[in-house]
Amino acid sequence: MATVATLRDIVSALVDSAADEHELLGIRADVESFLEQLCSSGELRDVFLSTVFSTEEKKAVVEDFLEAASFLEITKRFILLVLEMEKVAALLGSKEAVLARLDEAVGKVTAEITSARDLSQGDIERLSAALRTATGKTVEVSLKVDPSMIGGIKAQVGDKVYDNSVRTQLERIRGILSPS
Repeated sequence: MATVATLRDIVSALVDSAADEHELLGIRADVESFLEQLCSSGELRDVFLSTVFSTEEKKAVVEDFLEAASFLEITKRFILLVLEMEKVAALLGSKEAVLARLDEAVGKVTAEITSARDLSQGDIERLSAALRTATGKTVEVSLKVDPSMIGGIKAQVGDKVYDNSVRTQLERIRGILSPS
């Protein structure tokens, strides 16, 4: 648990150190790119996670990689700090949480919308606007179809769930009508 908490502290410090929203957007793009490359390159990942190489040897490889990647200076320092504190495995394991924290810092959230059928572009735009009003943040929509819902939609934004599915409404009615 300490690994996750320490990584959380490092990410919070990264967010606090950013000069403005524009820089945060650049940091987020850099971190996402770095994690994608780390996940897709077995060799790079093996070097990062290896116990055979010293931290200094890993640092030399990473510095070459970072120079070629042309990341922001603040992102480079973050990645080197993660390496020096031996939190690379935690970073890989917490990829979605780290990116979500960076999104939150720029006022962006992801809404997972589940519906019984495919939604039209107009429906998606109206839902996105309603969720933007409800959250006060920019909303990125992720769509899923679940025919067992019968009808309606369910939207999850972080820990909050907005459920207007026919299935849930029928379950509520059943609860009211059935004897206790």
